[in-house]
Amino acid sequence: MTKISLLKRADYNMAENAVKEAVDLLGGISSFVKPGEKILIKPNLLSPKTPDKAVTTHPEIVRGIIRLVKSAGAVAVVGDSPGGVYSEDINNLWEVTGIADVCKEENAELVSFEAAGSREIDINDANIKKALFSKIVLDCDGIINLPKLKTHTLMTFTAGIKNFYGVIPGLRKVEYHKLASKNEDFARLLANIYLFLKNKIRFTLIDGILAMEGNGPSSGKIRKMDMVAACADTLMLDAFLFDILGGNKTAKNHVLEVFGITSEDLKHLTIIGDLPGNFNLDNFTFPQARKLDIVPKPIVKILGKFLWVKPIINAAKCIGCMSCAKSCPVQAIEKKDKEKRPSVIYEKCITCFCCHELCPYKAIDFKKSMLVKLFMQ
Repeated sequence: MTKISLLKRADYNMAENAVKEAVDLLGGISSFVKPGEKILIKPNLLSPKTPDKAVTTHPEIVRGIIRLVKSAGAVAVVGDSPGGVYSEDINNLWEVTGIADVCKEENAELVSFEAAGSREIDINDANIKKALFSKIVLDCDGIINLPKLKTHTLMTFTAGIKNFYGVIPGLRKVEYHKLASKNEDFARLLANIYLFLKNKIRFTLIDGILAMEGNGPSSGKIRKMDMVAACADTLMLDAFLFDILGGNKTAKNHVLEVFGITSEDLKHLTIIGDLPGNFNLDNFTFPQARKLDIVPKPIVKILGKFLWVKPIINAAKCIGCMSCAKSCPVQAIEKKDKEKRPSVIYEKCITCFCCHELCPYKAIDFKKSMLVKLFMQ
């Protein structure tokens, strides 16, 4: 049976002990890491947000893993590639997220996936002929995955598997959104990236002490979950968390569907530590845009063109920084010469919501069709 360690911890002052206990419950760090190995620690560093915003993996979680890896006699390397526009100033991102200080204090190398170079690999994806991977990811002996527990406007839920999209360096991530523009296609791309890396992944430990619900992964509502969870099987950890948060009843997870995960698979999990009933899981909310995913297919076939959610720029919040335009894979956002703020060209928009994900001022809202407004009441 697949083991999942689940711990309730109230704050990040307990992070180091929580990390060690979670890994010990799975067999201890020596079960996953051997002396002399080079282990890549992969947090979620989406954008330059302070740890209290629940957008990025908390630095104290990263510190705990660095110390564990070193205690096993291995070399700890920390790295990620943030959302496309933020890869241009990686030092600022490291400073704001607190990762720079932790790596300096723990004497762990902090690497830029962009600066390290990259190599194209065939991952057997129908839309991406060859995927670009950072050489750091390809050359390391193993990976410890440290995602943040969050919702995601495009993929409903971002945890273990979605976190591996960060192994694609820089703005290439934006390009792949264009090539795999449908939800199902992007889910398959994420699945294929995960399958390519699977043999390198030692375990996934998710930071859910502060989580995010609603319209994540950067503009949602912070929710205190007091949760740390770990498992050697990233896919089943994602499936378990999605289920206990009520996702299987109120939303859809395209990645889990790609793998054909069912409720029957969840029966074969062994939970060690705290039970799900010890956590406040009631009324966890998923993104508004994803409520459309649960509309029955016959209705979608008939009324599909009247059921839509699109991004719209909130003039009261927008400062005209144009991060949204830089993040758009199809150049569907532009600002005319006399305008102070950009606008969305809906004829081009593929509703990937990259603009929503990467806007630093939460200035991207949702424009809904009349039928969607009725459905979302």
